[in-house]
Amino acid sequence: MKRIFLFLLPVVLFFSCTNNTEKPPQTALDTGRDFIRASLDGDFKKAEALLVMDTQNVQLFASYKTYYERLPAEKKQNYKSAIYNINKYEDINDSTSIINYSNSFMRKSMEIKLLRINKVWGVDFKYTYSGDLPIE
Repeated sequence: MKRIFLFLLPVVLFFSCTNNTEKPPQTALDTGRDFIRASLDGDFKKAEALLVMDTQNVQLFASYKTYYERLPAEKKQNYKSAIYNINKYEDINDSTSIINYSNSFMRKSMEIKLLRINKVWGVDFKYTYSGDLPIE
């Protein structure tokens, strides 16, 4: 019995340490914060996982990634070290929210729209380009 325990203990420890149990954000605000930070950091895998997955969002985000990847290293570092500030958060209804934010590098107000689809919050990236729900 001790041999089995001694064999299983390292196996269990290995899998418990390597298992990534990071939970997805549960609120629109948390989803927006995670998306903003991941975008500034150039962590496109994380940011893309927070998108509403439709054809237009995927295409626009791919264009954004290409743009970001072409930036000089110094500019990328400025984005990574930037602090973002949420200027305004607004729940439009129970499944739509808008976050108006800026970052310390660009110092320009921007907005993202968050949608809850099938109980999961995601970023509607195409809103950034259309601006169909302006915050006042």
